[in-house]
Amino acid sequence: MATSVDEIEKKREQAEIPPTRRGYFTIPEFRKIRSLLPDYELELINGEITVNKRSPLPFISIADFKKVADELPDHRIELINGEIMMMPPPDEEHQDLTSRVIELWARHVQEINGIGCHIGGSNRFFEVPDEFRDEEGAGPSDICPDAVIYYQGYHRTNRRPPALLAVEVLSFSNRQNIERDLLLKPRIYAALEFPAYWIVDRRDQSVMAYTEPSGGDYVVCAQFKGDQVLPAPGLEFLQITPAQIFAK
Repeated sequence: MATSVDEIEKKREQAEIPPTRRGYFTIPEFRKIRSLLPDYELELINGEITVNKRSPLPFISIADFKKVADELPDHRIELINGEIMMMPPPDEEHQDLTSRVIELWARHVQEINGIGCHIGGSNRFFEVPDEFRDEEGAGPSDICPDAVIYYQGYHRTNRRPPALLAVEVLSFSNRQNIERDLLLKPRIYAALEFPAYWIVDRRDQSVMAYTEPSGGDYVVCAQFKGDQVLPAPGLEFLQITPAQIFAK
């Protein structure tokens, strides 16, 4: 008996790697997103969804990104400069380093709460709408750091900055993911006026620290290793070092 195209597609979807274990969009997922966003001309290139230059709308809006996020709740996605990107699944070391950062912060939870802040993992999103964009040609963003110390109620009050410190553990699944953390996200966090952004780099057990946001970028960027204390404006009581983060 002949098998219909729909049955083939259904079997293919059932056999796919789940979204929590991959860093790309499948063709069925792309079709679903395209039907959700009919006003855009979208393309699927190497598992990434991009907006075609011929599209009447050049960037995906935050509101439309939220539609996609609601439709695909099991996916780890972000909106970066107007394009939807799938976050790579964290490997075991990535998860361990993220947990270590949060554990070090948790030692100071009373002090953090005392200044009106909370500790968050990869479940806190921060929006950079059009009116806050300083870089020409960049679209809106809605991103989620690996770990963050954020102000209570920031999403209801549009507080700036919404958080004091964001951390990303560098992913190595491909060059695009490395560039996303090293090149794109510093500008996004600076546009949000985060006082500090740390990138944990396991290649050499260092932490790149960005501070002093101004004009859509950070004025200061420095690499820290060993027992050097990482800068955390507004959170000086932390006194955290790369050696503590990479301690076994």
